Amino acid sequence: MAIQLALLLSLLFGILLAPGCVATPAMAPSTLLQMKSSLIDPQGILSGWSLEADVCSWHGVSCLPGESIVVALNLSGYGLSGTISPAIAGLISVEFIDLSSNSLTGPIPAELGMLQNLKTLLLYSNFLTGTIPAELGLLENLNVLRIGDNRLHGEIPPHLGNCTELETLALAYCQLSGTIPYQIGNLKNLQQLVLDNNTLTGSIPEQLGGCVSLRILSVPDNRLGGIIPSFIGSLSVLQSLNLANNQFSGAIPAEIGSLSSLTYLNLLGNSLTGAIPEELNRLSQLQVLDLSQNNISGGISISTSQLKNLKYLVLSDNLLDGTIPEGLCPGNSSLENLFLAGNNLEGGIEGLLNCISLRSIDASNNSFTGKIPSEIDRLSNLVNLVLHNNSLTGVLPPQIGNLGNLEVLSLYHNGLTGVIPPEIGQLQRLTTLFLYDNQMSGIIPDEITNCTSLEEVDFFGNHFHGTIPERIGNLKNLAVLQLRQNDLSGSIPASLGECTQLQALALADNRLSGALPDTFRHLTQLSIITLYNNSLEGPLPEALFELKNLTVINISHNRFSGSVVPLLGSSSLAVLVLTDNRFSGVIPTAVARSRNMVRLQLAGNQLAGAIPAELGNLTRLRMLDLSSNNFSGNVPSELSNCLQLTHLNLEGNSLTGAVPSWLGSLRFLGELDLSSNALSGGIPVELGNCSSLLKLSLSDNHLSGSIPQEIGRLTSLNVLNIQKNSLTGVIPPTLRQCNKLYELSLSENSLEGPIPQELGQLSELQVMLDLSRNKLSGQIPTSLGNLVKLERLNLSSNQLHGQIPSSLLQLTSLNRLNLSDNLLSGMIPAVLSSFPAASYTGNDDLCGAPLPTCGANGRRLPSAMVSGIVAAIAIVSAAVCMALLYIMLRMWSNWREVSVSSSDGEEPPEHGKGSKCSARDGKYWKVGSGLVVASSEEKYSSASESSVLHGKSTEVSAMNLKG
Repeated sequence: MAIQLALLLSLLFGILLAPGCVATPAMAPSTLLQMKSSLIDPQGILSGWSLEADVCSWHGVSCLPGESIVVALNLSGYGLSGTISPAIAGLISVEFIDLSSNSLTGPIPAELGMLQNLKTLLLYSNFLTGTIPAELGLLENLNVLRIGDNRLHGEIPPHLGNCTELETLALAYCQLSGTIPYQIGNLKNLQQLVLDNNTLTGSIPEQLGGCVSLRILSVPDNRLGGIIPSFIGSLSVLQSLNLANNQFSGAIPAEIGSLSSLTYLNLLGNSLTGAIPEELNRLSQLQVLDLSQNNISGGISISTSQLKNLKYLVLSDNLLDGTIPEGLCPGNSSLENLFLAGNNLEGGIEGLLNCISLRSIDASNNSFTGKIPSEIDRLSNLVNLVLHNNSLTGVLPPQIGNLGNLEVLSLYHNGLTGVIPPEIGQLQRLTTLFLYDNQMSGIIPDEITNCTSLEEVDFFGNHFHGTIPERIGNLKNLAVLQLRQNDLSGSIPASLGECTQLQALALADNRLSGALPDTFRHLTQLSIITLYNNSLEGPLPEALFELKNLTVINISHNRFSGSVVPLLGSSSLAVLVLTDNRFSGVIPTAVARSRNMVRLQLAGNQLAGAIPAELGNLTRLRMLDLSSNNFSGNVPSELSNCLQLTHLNLEGNSLTGAVPSWLGSLRFLGELDLSSNALSGGIPVELGNCSSLLKLSLSDNHLSGSIPQEIGRLTSLNVLNIQKNSLTGVIPPTLRQCNKLYELSLSENSLEGPIPQELGQLSELQVMLDLSRNKLSGQIPTSLGNLVKLERLNLSSNQLHGQIPSSLLQLTSLNRLNLSDNLLSGMIPAVLSSFPAASYTGNDDLCGAPLPTCGANGRRLPSAMVSGIVAAIAIVSAAVCMALLYIMLRMWSNWREVSVSSSDGEEPPEHGKGSKCSARDGKYWKVGSGLVVASSEEKYSSASESSVLHGKSTEVSAMNLKG
């Protein structure tokens, strides 16, 4: 009360000090004229405000009947601008002020606090700035205060808690901050508290429970937090509760179930947890329930058997699981809109079939399985059926054609199979048909062209075959046609040119053939066309030049020929991709009219002439690929203006001149490929400034000079290929700083000196290290053994000497090795013997498998010595064979004697012992025979091994002779 008195005294003191400012009802005309002077009136609605006329006849002014006492001022929606004059305090008898929906600026005058009779103040939807004046708390008779949708900032003044007659407080859509003042709880008559879209923080004050008349509590889109207070359940007349898009946490209080008058409950976009309270089923008047975008878990516990008035149920983007409960729609239900998207629900969708009042179903982004039931046509009111991103299988039932009200059918990213039923042609109201990312097959039925309301069709990523329906032109409203990645064949129907509303056409990744129809000239709204990866051919219709709205063209990987001029009618092109066709001629300078171009890819054609200097006008260009054509001349210096370039590929042309030094100014360049041209001169040191470079390829040119040390500054480089040039000098040790390299090729140059030990620090090298065909000398660095990811190592055709370092045994990923044609010596490490002999040939002092064996001194044996050893092995083998033959003949002779003696039955008496001995001899013979056999096998085995080794030695000798 003291604060209120202080505010009042302050206002009175200020007014009384101003001479002649004691306000009376008779002063209303002059007060209004003062207000008029601060306003700009574009419509002239205040032109009749004049002292010559009765004030009660002024536009927007109302008086008490029969008296000249102004009680109302209504100037809403007249486009007024300017400020609200402080002179408004002179309207002491006014009860109603409405200046809403104009363009007023400046602050809200504190002098409004003097209008003690004011009951309604409407200033919403202007451009008012500053804070809410605390003096408004002096308006004890105020019933309605609506000043939202302005540019007000600061906190909500707690003094508003003194406006005890206030019924509506609406401060939405401003930039208010701070907390909700607890003094608002003093407003026992408050029916509407609307604070939407501010930046309020803190929690909902407990004192708000004192607003026992509250019918609407709306505070969405703020930064309020904490738990939802249970006292809300005591606001017995509450009809609408909107706490959406804040930072509330914890469980939904069960006490909300006591709000028997509640018709609207919106808690979306918070961090609420726990299950859906069963008590919410007691809200018999509830029409809208939105709990989406929280962390609510458990099953769906809502049943329309009690919530008979529920029309909107929104549970999307939570953590709900389980199946659709049978009790969701028992008996008659008013439920019209059901949104369950983005949960973990599973099972079939048959539980929805009892919700016969449904107009919209969104059960997308769940884990539903099973088939789309053939009884789906029970939902005869259905307008939107959205089931994408599930695991539904089976076919699209023909009964879908009975849903005559259907406008949106979205079934993409499931496992649907079978054909599109012809009955779909009965859906005359269908505007959106999304079947992409399924496994559907068959033809696209001609009946689909009866769906004349269709605006978007997307069949991407299925297995449809056959032709595009000839009557596709019937779809006059079609804006998007996406048939990419199917198996469609035949030509593009000429009738497609009749779809004059078409904005996006995607027929890529099919088997379409033939020429583009001339009727495409009618597609004047077309913005995006992608036809790549087909077999389309022929020159482009010249009339395509009339398509002025094109922004994206990708017709790569076809057989189009002739000029590219017909594609350049639009000056709004952002993407032009014509790769791998048969276009010829020069690049027209008209391409440079599209100043928003970001991708220009003309690779793999038969284009010739110079690269136009006008391309330098495309300052937003990020990708320029002119590779594999017949361009000649220099790289134009004007391209230095294309500072946004990330990819520049001019490979495979006949360009001459030097590698431009201005390339170093392209700080965003990620790929630079100038290989396979006729460029000369040195590698510019400025390339070291391209800090974003990932790939640098200058191979197969006529470059000379040394490799700049500055290349080491390219620390993001993945690929460096400068092979097949005439580079000299040493390999710069600074390359070690390019520690993200996974491919390095410096071959076929004239580099000399040792291989730097520092290359062993390139631990990410994987694809290749190729230093072959240079003049490198010295030993193979042991540090190369650190390149454990390396798959290919080629050091051939250099002048390297010494032994193969044992550290190379660590290269366990190596699958190709070439050290041939060097001066290497010593034994090949055993682990490296699995590589073919060609990996090591041309190193005369290198030995060991797969090359000939090494001598005692670790060197390869001389040819004469190898021949002597072979001859000795042959002589010894022959001698052994002769000895074996002799032994076998003697044993055969003994066996014959025993055999003859036994067969005659003669056993001389003097050989009684001999009989024993004979038996013993017989036993010995058997054992001996076994031994002989074993010995023979052993010899055979040895002979075989000797033979194999001999064969290898002979082969090696033969290879050496050839070498």
